[in-house]
Amino acid sequence: MVDAAGQRWPAGWVKGEGFVRPASEADPLTEPPRFVDIGEEYVRQIVDLSPGQRKRYLGHLRVLEETRIRGSLIFTKPVTAITEADLKDWLIDWDRSLKTKANYHGLIYGVFGYAVKRGWLPANPAVGTAPRMSRVKQSRPELRFLTERELQRAVDLAGPYADLLTVAVGTGMRFGELGALWVSDVDLERRTIRINKAWKRNGEDDATDVPGWLAKLLKAKHTMRDHHLGVPKTTKSRRTITISPALVAVLRKRIRGKAADDFVFVSNAGYPLHNGDFSTHVWRKLMTALEAEGISRFRFHDLRHTHVAWLIAGGAPLPHIQARLGHESITTTIDTYGHLLPAGDELISGIIDTALTGGTIRPSSGSSTGTKAKGKKSKKRAKAASGQGLSPLAEKSVGT
Repeated sequence: MVDAAGQRWPAGWVKGEGFVRPASEADPLTEPPRFVDIGEEYVRQIVDLSPGQRKRYLGHLRVLEETRIRGSLIFTKPVTAITEADLKDWLIDWDRSLKTKANYHGLIYGVFGYAVKRGWLPANPAVGTAPRMSRVKQSRPELRFLTERELQRAVDLAGPYADLLTVAVGTGMRFGELGALWVSDVDLERRTIRINKAWKRNGEDDATDVPGWLAKLLKAKHTMRDHHLGVPKTTKSRRTITISPALVAVLRKRIRGKAADDFVFVSNAGYPLHNGDFSTHVWRKLMTALEAEGISRFRFHDLRHTHVAWLIAGGAPLPHIQARLGHESITTTIDTYGHLLPAGDELISGIIDTALTGGTIRPSSGSSTGTKAKGKKSKKRAKAASGQGLSPLAEKSVGT
């Protein structure tokens, strides 16, 4: 048993007491399973996983199985032979982003927790080894917000996909939600869009997870390679949002003559929008064309970020933005976009500007800058900004 446990006390053995795990658990004489094997067992028994998520987690295990750290294939060892030191070596040496390591660590933690529950381990060696969330957040790339000029050039160069970009930046919808949008989801009279579907990745053997209400509505035209129509990302992602008159005009043109269950946006060939095909044949070419004009590349998802920047610039409350984006928690909205809120900075800037331009600083609850008097330079700057069609706040946020 000591040999099988890698020259350590066997799992479940307590010195001076013997085996303390329940008799119904694994036989102590049985050789413990490899990490990747019990990991697969763990993933396959998780109830609340979509087919696509289960397939992705199984893929993560295959990656770990082939990952060599300091000359050793750590995750091919018996689950009882992997130590806290091994996990720290993996976290330090694995050549991946901190965000990726954190995602994989969550799976590893779950596997070891399952091994403890099965009686193979007395404690979870992954406890206390996860990267700190503060470091993970610091490692994320800066959000990309498009200026009005950048957006207009992207729309101009997008050709038949110009309306897709316009609606994306005008609603903040995700790519998978836009591609799943039916004509019947658009109410031009009430100026609303109902988001209740999204494209999801198939699982192993093309397994799908289509809710019953949706399965009754699906036809052959609603199929796409390696994907199926399912529910959006979270419960609150099922939402109804209002749209501007400008978007009504764009969508009225898009849906004219289409059936209620037709997709609003399709490829040039008339098929549903496939994320991989769109990225390869449309997005990369568009980004190359924009770079030729001196505009930095951006992701399709950055159109969603730009939408939020506009809302914040216009003074929309964060809870309203949360509901519009479909975030499950206001914390997600604040963590992602809270730094765009310039209220404190604007207040400080106004106070300093008042002092430097000869004004008198006077506290006032009714003033947005907290001052009664402003200098001439400050007034002139605000007037110039408003003359361009943007508030100083909008100019700062959208142009970031």
